[in-house]
Amino acid sequence: MNTSCKVAFRSRIGSKNPFGRIPVDQTIEETINKDTQTPGGTKGFSLKGGAVASWLNPFNAEQGDLVSLSTATTAPPEVAKDLLGAYRIGEDAYQAFKEERLETDTPTIQFHDTMTKTKLRTFTNIRMKPRSQGHAKEAILKADRNLFGQMILVAENRKLKMSDVLAHPLGPLPWALASGDGSLRKTNKAALARELERNVSPAEVIPEPSATIIDGMSLVQKLKGNDNTFSQLAGTALSHVVHEGAKSRRIDVVFDVYKETSIKDAERANRSAGTGIHFKNIQPGHNIQQWRKLLGSSSNKASLIKFLVEEWKKPQHREKLEGKELYVTCEQLCFKITKEQWEEAPELKSSQEEADTRLLLHALHAAESGYKSVIITAEDTDVMVLCLGMCHKIPSHLFQKCGTKNRTRFLDITTLSRTLGGSVCDSLIGMHAFTGCDTVSAFAGRGKMTTLKQVKMDKTYQDAFHELGRSWEVSPELFEKLQEITCHMYLPSTHTTEVNKLRYELFCARRGEVESSQLPPCEDCLFMHALRANYQAAIWRRSLQSQPFVANPTDCGWMTDEDGKLAVNWMRGSPAPDAVMQLLSCKCVRSCELPKCTCLSNGLKCTDMCRLQTCQNKAIEEEPVAQQSDSESDVDDIEED
Repeated sequence: MNTSCKVAFRSRIGSKNPFGRIPVDQTIEETINKDTQTPGGTKGFSLKGGAVASWLNPFNAEQGDLVSLSTATTAPPEVAKDLLGAYRIGEDAYQAFKEERLETDTPTIQFHDTMTKTKLRTFTNIRMKPRSQGHAKEAILKADRNLFGQMILVAENRKLKMSDVLAHPLGPLPWALASGDGSLRKTNKAALARELERNVSPAEVIPEPSATIIDGMSLVQKLKGNDNTFSQLAGTALSHVVHEGAKSRRIDVVFDVYKETSIKDAERANRSAGTGIHFKNIQPGHNIQQWRKLLGSSSNKASLIKFLVEEWKKPQHREKLEGKELYVTCEQLCFKITKEQWEEAPELKSSQEEADTRLLLHALHAAESGYKSVIITAEDTDVMVLCLGMCHKIPSHLFQKCGTKNRTRFLDITTLSRTLGGSVCDSLIGMHAFTGCDTVSAFAGRGKMTTLKQVKMDKTYQDAFHELGRSWEVSPELFEKLQEITCHMYLPSTHTTEVNKLRYELFCARRGEVESSQLPPCEDCLFMHALRANYQAAIWRRSLQSQPFVANPTDCGWMTDEDGKLAVNWMRGSPAPDAVMQLLSCKCVRSCELPKCTCLSNGLKCTDMCRLQTCQNKAIEEEPVAQQSDSESDVDDIEED
């Protein structure tokens, strides 16, 4: 023991110092133990050598990631670059300070002038904020709420033809399809499921033998991961899987594939998928402390899926299968696991991204393997629509398990499809995509119920939605039908079949007192919407193909943003006529004054599109008003239940 340690732990025995009676070696030991039992240490972790070694893995020379010891999160490259280069960056800033302010005879920067912060990124900066993407020509998303009205006013001042003006969206985004923050408008999909389910009674008997197909990530989301190790989580998850398929000889667990670029990027961003907190070093002995944050990242979920599949292959977990066959997917591969062994199932290898579609592929395989009944466990309207549209191609009785706990019920998909009829069921795929789903926006204030009623009664609707998704392109004939359907969605009694004409008619009928979101989208924006709906419907219609051809989404209504992610391409043309755009914003630099300011000259308020953002002519922002649901008819359905 060196001198410093002797001095540090030297104590004097006395009545006023009971601590001094503790042996020196015990004092040292307890002090060190207390020091290690910090939030960033090994308290509540594991005493196993392998687990501790895995925790200390960031110091391994072969480890390429920078990991936070307190949270086990992995730093993205830009954060790691700042953290590892902090000393060098600070040294460079110091040298620049000396040279520019002290060592120059005539410095351009004075000693007391404000210094620019380096703004180094740390682990607290890795949470990504979702950003909305508008048209490339417009750099703003904080659009003035009166922008639509201002454009109309400018158009009237310039004596422009209003029918031509209303052929444009008159805003950086089509408000009939986009929310105020630039995200997709949503509708209540569950209302569609409830309406369809009313046509059939729950099944009481399931023919045997049966196979159960489970949406894997939906099951994982229901688990409580905190305060468990990853190994315990894997065991719990497998127990849930076996319980779900207790009466089936075959169980399939189908997971999503998380690709770098996907049409689901926007939806995952809204669901906090882009938190930036990454857990790459998943080990069996690790305690789970941030379960919801772990599930908030697509890369984390991909790593978790790989871990679960590898754990389920181990003998101690295979014991739970008890004579059952377990098929589980991991990225494009599929593995068949039994109590005795595991092997790859090449016949179920698939390039499909969505678990929703891959569930149907596994259902077809189970049906062709001799199972009389196939039960799909997934509480999702998308899955119900897919099952109804595809069940006629699956040679087994198809059921969907719905509800939770004591309210579980089995929806007889095969009987329901016969009740609705083949033509209606086939049309549901196109209708569901066109009226709004996870990847395609809904129409503001328009639910699915009205369109569903028309699909049941009108063959024109059935023909149009039957054609949607058959090809990767939208033909002029199909778009004409979709325009007509859209017109009837907004005004059932209209004889107008073109949305631009209907926009003008509704505008005139309300004497101009109408918000942009209350009008149907213009023809340009509707066509881009139709491309996206057609793309999603095309993916759904190919759900029974293991290796389907998929077109490039940038040719079908999406675009690539500066981060390499897919974003919605809302329009092809300009937001407004050029004559309106020229008067819509001013180029004032210091102040907005007459006669130079074009906004003041035309009696308009300055907007976020103007160059100067601090002028007195800018409209005062009002507090946002709570918006009514986008799907009023769907809300009524919920209240009736």
